Amino acid sequence: MESDVTLSAHKAGTYTPHSKVTIEFFRQSLTAAEQSVVADGFQAHSDEHGAPAYKKSPLKWLLHDERRRLRAVLTADVLWDWIYVDELWVTPECRDQGLGRQLMVRAEEFALAEGLHGLWLWTQSWQAEGFYQRLGYEEFARFDNFPAGYARIGFRKALR
Repeated sequence: MESDVTLSAHKAGTYTPHSKVTIEFFRQSLTAAEQSVVADGFQAHSDEHGAPAYKKSPLKWLLHDERRRLRAVLTADVLWDWIYVDELWVTPECRDQGLGRQLMVRAEEFALAEGLHGLWLWTQSWQAEGFYQRLGYEEFARFDNFPAGYARIGFRKALR
């Protein structure tokens, strides 16, 4: 799907007033080349405003049983000075044994040891809302009807 629009000048020399541009719509991710242009643009904007450099590093905690079968996982990223918990999963037969709590505690201990400010995450209302509340996480956002009849909930826990 394409549409033409008229673009007004934002900064001198950037575009001539009333330049024609085309908006295209696709049901797909950006190509590597497109993503590179966007990343460079975000970096230039951040540099212009003196923002700290984007810092992201992946983390994972794996829990195996005595036969080395994967039983629980916590994946996360350090984003600047916080840990974003992406996935916390425990195999059904191992649930309600405190394994998810143990993984969260390990992530919190890591954050403290690294001098990070805290942890944050998203969950769904049918998943683990009460679990995170019992661990001392506070709700910072709730999107109702995401999907319809449910909520997407943001939790965070400041450690310092």
